[in-house]
Amino acid sequence: MKLVLVGAGSIGGTTAVMLSEKGYRIDVVEANKTRAEKIRTEGLKLTGALGDHCQKMNVFTDIDELTEVYDVCIIATKYFALAAVAEKMLPHVKPDGLFVSMQNGICTGILADVVGEGRTVGCMIGFGATLLPDGDINVTSKGELKIGRLNGAMDAKIKALAEVYCALLPTVAVPNIEATLYSKLIVNSCINSIAPLTGETVGKMLESKKAKRIFLEIAREGTKVAKAAGMKVPPYAKVLNYNLLLLSEADWFKNVCTGVVTVVGKRFGDVRPSTLQSLDRGEKTEIDIFNGYIVRRGEEVGVPTPVNKQIYDFIKKIEAGEEKSCMENLERIEL
Repeated sequence: MKLVLVGAGSIGGTTAVMLSEKGYRIDVVEANKTRAEKIRTEGLKLTGALGDHCQKMNVFTDIDELTEVYDVCIIATKYFALAAVAEKMLPHVKPDGLFVSMQNGICTGILADVVGEGRTVGCMIGFGATLLPDGDINVTSKGELKIGRLNGAMDAKIKALAEVYCALLPTVAVPNIEATLYSKLIVNSCINSIAPLTGETVGKMLESKKAKRIFLEIAREGTKVAKAAGMKVPPYAKVLNYNLLLLSEADWFKNVCTGVVTVVGKRFGDVRPSTLQSLDRGEKTEIDIFNGYIVRRGEEVGVPTPVNKQIYDFIKKIEAGEEKSCMENLERIEL
């Protein structure tokens, strides 16, 4: 199976190193010329939760440099580059080849509009990673991966691709990838919105009682949207069963849920989520495919999402330089 990966950032780079180390043939497209040369000559280094690894790889700086035709194209760029990259990659992937969306949100629709639903694969990313100043990567957490065709087909190709991904982390192919991605999207919408709002790591921000309450309201609204849309969202990491948030508004139940959020804070204490990393680099965040997605779907199915909308609008102002990240911003969110 010939593989090509576009975007060797924290997620894509980790994927490429682990698959290459296990002997899979994978070419890499990395637009940053300095980083591409480092990958080619010194190798891309991983540290952290997956241990220490270093792999030199065949790397290109532009899709136009590719001369081969691949079985699978993995796109790990920012979501706003996904459609353009997929369009440019079409001549370099076999007519029955697969395209994998590796973004921390639901971007399968964007990809399918370019390559077709039958060739579109979603990947629920069960690990976290940070791109370091020297271009190497620190893997901050690990878990399982889930992949699936957008059309739900459980054929030999998707099962073979799941085996390939097992070189990275335990991976299973699922028929309901959109609901699986939505499960991850909810927790991403909690963590990746409160972090840029406050400018703090997961552990620090979740020391605040207000942050925990916001976390739960984001998840509750997201779950209501899913229910109205007829989507059966599975628990995330077998622990975060969002549907339980709809059982009761009683204080005792909220206290139980808050306890779960506290555990999340302890588990990912020092992590700077991807949206905060983007702000650190002066880049746009991915808030459009997190809280923005929940807001848009809520409008489609007639479910109000006031907390997600407030946070979405606030972070857009932070991106524009009209507001700054700080813990005091939590008090400006109305619950």
